[in-house]
Amino acid sequence: MEKRINLGYGINPMDYPYFTINKLGRSKVYHICFDSLGMVQYFLRSDPPVNRRSFVVQSSLMGDRAFAGEPLEKAIEYCLGGYSEGFSEFMKLAGQLEAMNVRGDNIKRVETSFVGHRPNVPAYIAGAPKTMFRTVRVGEKKLINICVQLAYDKSTTKQQVRNRGILVLNLIRLLERNNYIVNFRLFESSIEYNEVFLCEVSLKQPGQKMDEQKCYYPMCGREFVRRIMLRIKESMPFDNNWGMSYGMVCDDTLTKKLLDIGPKDVFIGTPNQLGITGENLYRDADAFIRSLGLSDKIKVPHYQEMAEELIRETE
Repeated sequence: MEKRINLGYGINPMDYPYFTINKLGRSKVYHICFDSLGMVQYFLRSDPPVNRRSFVVQSSLMGDRAFAGEPLEKAIEYCLGGYSEGFSEFMKLAGQLEAMNVRGDNIKRVETSFVGHRPNVPAYIAGAPKTMFRTVRVGEKKLINICVQLAYDKSTTKQQVRNRGILVLNLIRLLERNNYIVNFRLFESSIEYNEVFLCEVSLKQPGQKMDEQKCYYPMCGREFVRRIMLRIKESMPFDNNWGMSYGMVCDDTLTKKLLDIGPKDVFIGTPNQLGITGENLYRDADAFIRSLGLSDKIKVPHYQEMAEELIRETE
């Protein structure tokens, strides 16, 4: 087999089955798709070649620590766990928000049966054939795709990013309580003139249990956005000079076309687009749900109103 010589222009689609280069109109789309964070880590640990004609300086390596966080090598390690900065506070706030979702759980009912999890004593005494109670799910489960844009403006605060992460995980729980099977993935889409970069990372496949800490790192860890995603981008065989800005974020219309987002899918943009300010989680939750227009799909609590009611009850 002839060995291909890499000229420092990035990876070759022939060597990476999960990487493709396609045309969309006049644009060339560089699309790389990872089935898990473990796959991201495996890819980066292989030290994929850097495209030196597009990236003279590697920002994934040289990025300021105050802005980009831990060094690249540490950021790669975090892909399979260990990232805990702010995680305890994240889970505490997530728990407080989730407690308000209990009232919306109405997708199961109890009925009498021949077999079940607890006895129906009156039926047994009366000699009825169905002497047990069982819990059954109402209706068939429906599949729903949730796609979250990783990129956000430089002016976005840590609190905005954190709150968006909490609200995304809370939304997944809400949907599952309302008889949905969730397929959850993150993506970044950016553009430089006529070249488009699209990277997808699957965090939860249908039927798979959600791992909050694994979801937390890519959604809230600045290292993932400012080191991991940049290093992936640096390996793309672009023709244009991406090194100055690393591309501009694609508009939503183009992104939805790239991801094949349908009317029944949930597309989650930047915190600013969703009305998330990072100042009050409950107000952010109401703005988040309102911006997604999901009230026709699920029973949604009024979080700010409920929070104020709880405060009045404790006074």
